[in-house]
Amino acid sequence: MNEKFLLLPILIPALSALLIPTLKFPDKKLRNIFIESAVLLNTFIIILLVMYPPQNTLTLFRLSERAGFALKLDGLGMVFATLIALLWPLTTLYAFEYMSHEHRQTSFFGWFVLTYGVVSGIALSSDLLTLYLFYEVMTLTTLPLVMHEMDGRARYAGRKYLLYSVGGASCAFIALTYTMSQGGGEFFTLGGTLGVWPNEPDNMFLCAYLIGFIGFGVKAAVFPFHGWLPSASVAPTPVTALLHAVAVVKAGIFAIIRLTWYVFEPESLAGTWAQWAAFGLVCMTIIYGSSMAVATQHLKRRFAYSTISQLSYILLGVLLLTPEGLVGALTHMGGHAVIKMNLFFCAGAILCQTEREYLFDMRGIGLGMPRTSLALLISGLALCGLPPSAGFMGKWQLGTAGAASSSLGHAGVAMLAISAVLTVLYVFSIFSIFIMPGKNFDFATANEGVRDPGLQMLIPLGVLALGAWLYGLYSEPLINFFNKIAQGLL
Repeated sequence: MNEKFLLLPILIPALSALLIPTLKFPDKKLRNIFIESAVLLNTFIIILLVMYPPQNTLTLFRLSERAGFALKLDGLGMVFATLIALLWPLTTLYAFEYMSHEHRQTSFFGWFVLTYGVVSGIALSSDLLTLYLFYEVMTLTTLPLVMHEMDGRARYAGRKYLLYSVGGASCAFIALTYTMSQGGGEFFTLGGTLGVWPNEPDNMFLCAYLIGFIGFGVKAAVFPFHGWLPSASVAPTPVTALLHAVAVVKAGIFAIIRLTWYVFEPESLAGTWAQWAAFGLVCMTIIYGSSMAVATQHLKRRFAYSTISQLSYILLGVLLLTPEGLVGALTHMGGHAVIKMNLFFCAGAILCQTEREYLFDMRGIGLGMPRTSLALLISGLALCGLPPSAGFMGKWQLGTAGAASSSLGHAGVAMLAISAVLTVLYVFSIFSIFIMPGKNFDFATANEGVRDPGLQMLIPLGVLALGAWLYGLYSEPLINFFNKIAQGLL
C-alpha cells in the first residue's frame, strides 16, 4: 500500500469525532450505527495496513534536520495497531448499552472515537518525537473521559491523572532531548539508534534512559508512579477497560519497548545500574499490585491493582534485554489486554445491573447473573494462567526467558511465582463470594431484580472470554511472528 494510507487511521476517527455532535442524529440508534461504522472502518483500514504494510516512511514535516513528524508501520507497530483495532469495536458495542442511561453521551462518544485515532498514531509513529507528540495528545483526549461524571470523585481522579501525566511527560521529554542531541532521534531501529558504546556507557546515557523509563512508566503504572490508575476507576467502565487494557497503559508499555529496544542500545544497557534500577522498580510493582488486589474489596479497583502488577510482567520481559524476553513481553501484552478488558466488562455489567461496587455487596449474585459470572470465571482462570489460556502462554514465555537469563532473570521468575499465588487468591475469592456466600444464605433476596445485561454487553463478554483461550490454543503463529520482530525481520 502507499504510505499515504498511514494517515487514514488517524484522520478517520478525528473526522468522525467532529461529525458526531455536528450531524445532530434524530435518535440514538442512528448515532450508534454511525459511531460503530466509523470504528469498524478504521479497524478495517488498520488490518489492511498490517496485511499490506507500506515499505516507505511518510514524513509530514520536519522541525530540523534530525527531527520530523513521520509515520511508518513496522513489526512492533503492527502488534499494537492490531490490538487496538480488534478491541476498540467490541468496547464501542459494549459502551452503547452501558452508556444508554448516562448523561452527555454525545461528548463521551466524541472523545472516545477521537482517542482511537490518537492511539493509532502512537502505533504508527516512526520515531520518538512523533510518538511523544501523540502520547501527550492522548492525555488530553482521555482526560475528559476520565472526568465524564464531573462529580467530586471524577474531578479528583482527573486532576490526579493529569498531574501524574504531566510529571511523566516532563521526564520523557528529558530522554527525548538527550536522544536527539546524541543523534538517536531519527527512525526506530531494533537494536537502538544511539550506537554501541566502545567502552562502558557513561552515566549521562544511563540517567537519560532511566528518566525516560520512569516518564513513560507513569502511564504503565510502575510503582511508585501508579496512583492515578486505581483512582481512574471512577470513570465509566468502557473508559476504564480501555485505560487498563489497551489505550493508555499499553501505550506506556509500547513507548518503553521503543525506548529500550529501538532507541537506546540494549547491549549497552545490559548489566548496568540503570537496568538493575528499572528492573527493581518492576519487581516491586509486581508484588505490590498483586498484594493490593488481594486486600481491595472494590471490584474495579481490585482489577486495577491487578493491572498494575500484570503490566510489570510485560516490562520484566522487556528489561531482560534478550530476544526471548521481548517475545515473552509481546505474548503477555496481547493476552493480558484480552483478559483484563473482559474482567472490567464483567465488573461494569454488575455495576450497571445492580449498582453494586464492593465485593461484600455481591454475595450470591452468581445465580442472578449466570452469563456474566461465567465470562468472569473463564477470563479469571485465564488471568491465573490455567493452560492453555492466553495468561498461561504469556507467563510461560516470560518464565522460560527469565530462567535462561542471568541472575536478574532468576529473581524476576521468583517475583512471577509469588505474584501467581496472589493472583489465584484474589481471583478465586471473587468466585467464592459469587457462588459460595456461606451457609443458609438467602439467594432469593440477594438476587431480587438482578439479571444479566442485554446482548450489546453480553456479546463482547462472550467474544473476549472465548478469545482469552483461543489466543493460547493458537499462539504458535503469534509467537513465531513475535520472534521475527525480536530478530529484526519485521
